[in-house]
Amino acid sequence: MALSPAPEVLAATAAIALFAAICLSITAFGFALVMVPLLSLTWDVKSAVVTAIILATVTMIPLIYEARSSVPVRSAAPILIASLATIPVGLMVLNRIDPGTLKILVAAVVMIAAVALYLSPTVRLDRPRLPLSLLVGGLSGFLRATTATPGPPVVLYVLSYEKETQRFRGTILAIFLPSALITLAGLALTGFINRDVMLAVAVSLPAVAAGSALGFALRNRVSRRAFRMSVLFVLFGSSLGAIISAVI
Repeated sequence: MALSPAPEVLAATAAIALFAAICLSITAFGFALVMVPLLSLTWDVKSAVVTAIILATVTMIPLIYEARSSVPVRSAAPILIASLATIPVGLMVLNRIDPGTLKILVAAVVMIAAVALYLSPTVRLDRPRLPLSLLVGGLSGFLRATTATPGPPVVLYVLSYEKETQRFRGTILAIFLPSALITLAGLALTGFINRDVMLAVAVSLPAVAAGSALGFALRNRVSRRAFRMSVLFVLFGSSLGAIISAVI
């Protein structure tokens, strides 16, 4: 059962959501990578996962409208279909997994993703490959439902063949938004979306809006290297903290 959020937890949720929304607006991914490990330090990790999924979904809606003309449907569709197929499996795991184990899983996924995304892929493909698209999509859907972090496998894969920034953003958003909506439906049916989660979401929505606007303003001004290093530092620190809190 979720732990009711205290006022300090709600304040922390809003602050974390602000930073996560900036990351998402600039890069088209990374909201849950930032939010879940940080929020799990102060609140129930399953509630943190569900809250991050809801807020990330809300944030992606205006982004997909902006990128609607840059979506390569043929390359995005297999990844999306595979991700939708594994969401039910992820929801079953989320329902049964111990919170401490889930916290460690989230932290491990985030730390591995942080390193992989910082180093960037060295493999280059001339076009998407169907077997890889299905594998990556399936892993992304499972991670979406269990940890709210579907981004790393898809981002690394799409980066390997998509060189144009707008098409990259369009591909990512066309995969993540529908999978997030299906995940939300599953979370609602299984009782994970409760009053406490919705309270945290309501408190955080103004911060998400502010973060999205700020990220849009900074998108072409911020130093990508400095931004990446800052986010990497936060991801490692929050993930390490989550692991420590899970084992003590």
